[in-house]
Amino acid sequence: MTYQSEAIVEKVQDLAVLPQVVHRIISMTNDPNTHARNLEQLISIDQGMSTRVLNTVNSAYYGLSRKIASIKDAVVLLGFKTVRNLAMTASVFDLFVGKTDRQNLRRGKWWRHSIDTALCCRMVASQVPEASPDEAYTAGLLHDIGKPLLDRYSEIPYEQVEALVAQGVPEMDAEQEIFGCHHAELGRLVSLKWGFPEKLADAIGQHHALSPDHCSDPLLTAITAMGNTIAHWLREPDREATDCWEHLAPWVREYLPFQPAQLRAMLAGCEVEIQSSPLHALR
Repeated sequence: MTYQSEAIVEKVQDLAVLPQVVHRIISMTNDPNTHARNLEQLISIDQGMSTRVLNTVNSAYYGLSRKIASIKDAVVLLGFKTVRNLAMTASVFDLFVGKTDRQNLRRGKWWRHSIDTALCCRMVASQVPEASPDEAYTAGLLHDIGKPLLDRYSEIPYEQVEALVAQGVPEMDAEQEIFGCHHAELGRLVSLKWGFPEKLADAIGQHHALSPDHCSDPLLTAITAMGNTIAHWLREPDREATDCWEHLAPWVREYLPFQPAQLRAMLAGCEVEIQSSPLHALR
C-alpha cells in the first residue's frame, strides 16, 4: 500500500463515510435467519432513507395500484430482496453527491454507471445457477466505490486524472500515476476496513483483473467484471454483441461460458432493466 492510498484509507475509515446501515444490510444478506421485520426496523429508523425508498417504490416503474406509506407495506408488496436492494442503493447515494457542479457532473456519471452495473450483474447472475443475484447486485453497486473516495478524500484533485485520460492514458493508469493507487485497489482496501465479506471486497478490487488468481470467489468477480463491461457497452452508440464479449478477460469468459444466443438475450434484458430503472433518480 502506498503512502497516498494508506492515507486515504485511514481518512475514510475515520470519517465512516459509508452509512452504518449499509454494513447492517450486507450482514443481513449473509444471515439466512434474517426476517423481513429486521429490515423494516433498520430502514425505518433512518428518515431520509425511508423517504427515498418509499419515493422509489411509489414510482411508475413498480406500477402499484395504491400509494405505499410504510416500509412494512413495501416489503409485503415488493418482497424482502427488492426492498433490501432499494435501501442499500439509497444509502450509498450520498457518497456520489459533489460540492461543486463539476464534482456533481463527474460523480453523477459514476452513479449512473454503478446502478447500471448493479442491474447488469443481477441479470448475469440470474443466468448462472451457482450465483446469488443479490450478492452480484451488491458487488456491481459498489464496484467503483474507490472513485468517489479518491475524488472526495485525496488532497490531489481528480481533475488531474481526467486531464491524463483526455490525452489517451487509460483511467486506472492515470489514477495510479496521480494517486499512487487506482480505484479498484482502494475500493478493496476500504471494503476490508469496513468489514465487508472478503469475496465482496475481492469482486470490488479485482473486477479489472487479468486472472482469477487472487480472487476468493472467482465466479462473483467474473460476474462483476461482466456486469461492468455490459454497462459500459450499453452506453456505446455503435455496438455489436460480439464486441462486448471480446472486451472481457479470457478467464471471465471461461467462468461464464454463455452461448451467443444466451449473450444476446442477456444483453437485451440488461438494456430493458437499465432503461426502466427508477434508481438513477434517487434523491
